[in-house]
Amino acid sequence: MTQTTRRDITANEAQSIIREAATWKGTAYALRGAASVKGVAGDCSGTTFLIYRAAGFPYDYQPSGTFPVYAQRSGLFRLLTAEETAQAGDVLSWPNHMAIYAGSALQKEDATTQRTNASGRSWTQQNDIYTATHPNGAAYMPASLRYWRPDPPKIYRYQTSAP
Repeated sequence: MTQTTRRDITANEAQSIIREAATWKGTAYALRGAASVKGVAGDCSGTTFLIYRAAGFPYDYQPSGTFPVYAQRSGLFRLLTAEETAQAGDVLSWPNHMAIYAGSALQKEDATTQRTNASGRSWTQQNDIYTATHPNGAAYMPASLRYWRPDPPKIYRYQTSAP
């Protein structure tokens, strides 16, 4: 029995994930899991699963709460170490939430969001992730990891067959 050698997807390969994530922009939030539908409704785990599948990086659907265990056991993802830097296309995982890291690979129209703070001062947010929000929250969108959650995510990189 031969063992398949696996390697990280490259930043170039991951561009298909970012392009597909951009097509989900505006999809309303609904807790739908694998039954999420682009342009209709979806949640964080369902959109991530379907985006990866459409981009050619399939895995078995997992809700966000079980994704970390699945990711490591399946051999399809590798948990990055604290010393490694996220690359576009990586899955960001928190307890009960997941998102896709886009870094600077966002299209110009998604790279920033104009915001206004509580005192009325305008500022420009630098976006680096794509994510579904929460019930009654904003639709699937580009966002800023820095402002998304205070707790750092675990970062998973998809593994593909070598070469």
